[in-house]
Amino acid sequence: MTMSMTKQCDHLADVIPGLLDDQNLLSPENAAHMGQCLRCQAELSRYRRLERTLRGLRDLAVPVPSGLLDELLEGLDSAAERRERHRIAGRRAASLVGLAAATAAGVGGVLVLATRRRSA
Repeated sequence: MTMSMTKQCDHLADVIPGLLDDQNLLSPENAAHMGQCLRCQAELSRYRRLERTLRGLRDLAVPVPSGLLDELLEGLDSAAERRERHRIAGRRAASLVGLAAATAAGVGGVLVLATRRRSA
């Protein structure tokens, strides 16, 4: 495969998905390339097979287990409660850290003042 064919294949890789809907997207040069390039033909074939498979799945009815909605809603509620508990715990921790820092600063200030008064 030559370099120009590789570039053309790379360009067509972006165009091939749209070919499923509109065959007129191909220029005459690209159509000629598709006619002889097995790599591009295989890529188009994969997209066609994927489209057929997806079309077949569209009409497939999947049974929903009974109680699934209730389980999902309970799960969402418990997740929201956990997030709220974590948020509150985070605020408490931040408050305690702030209080500890303020206390340490106060004690440090008292110690500095006490040592300055003794040396004076």
